[in-house]
Amino acid sequence: MAVPMAQSKDAGKALTLKSVLGAGFGEIIEIEGKMIDDSDTRTRAHLGKKLMSVTTIGDKELENPVMIELQAFSFSKFKFPEHGATMRIRGYETGTFVGIPQRAFEDIPQVATTDYHFESHFQVIALLAKNNPEQTDAAEHEIAPN
Repeated sequence: MAVPMAQSKDAGKALTLKSVLGAGFGEIIEIEGKMIDDSDTRTRAHLGKKLMSVTTIGDKELENPVMIELQAFSFSKFKFPEHGATMRIRGYETGTFVGIPQRAFEDIPQVATTDYHFESHFQVIALLAKNNPEQTDAAEHEIAPN
């Protein structure tokens, strides 16, 4: 599964971006889940990213985990837990457009990249609880591709 994306080719029409976590962008919420990485998603684009398989939003346990990239302010000195650790954090969902539109390569050299799209991420502002990983089967925290 890729980090959540929204189609960005709006062809001049209004484009609606939806919050992956459902609380809306910029709303302070608490989420809980397990730290995962590219070995779980088997996606090269996730190499080096801090990802969480979210199982709980607020007090609501999710039927199906939702994956989101985590980010922290450099001045916060927040240290991301190791792969497999579970944690409860406070923060807010935000995002950015990334990639290069295909037509741009009519004027610039072609490079390996993703197409232009929106990616959501969760900005961490506080660590509320953390549990270190225990011996688990790797398949237990795998996320299937979209």
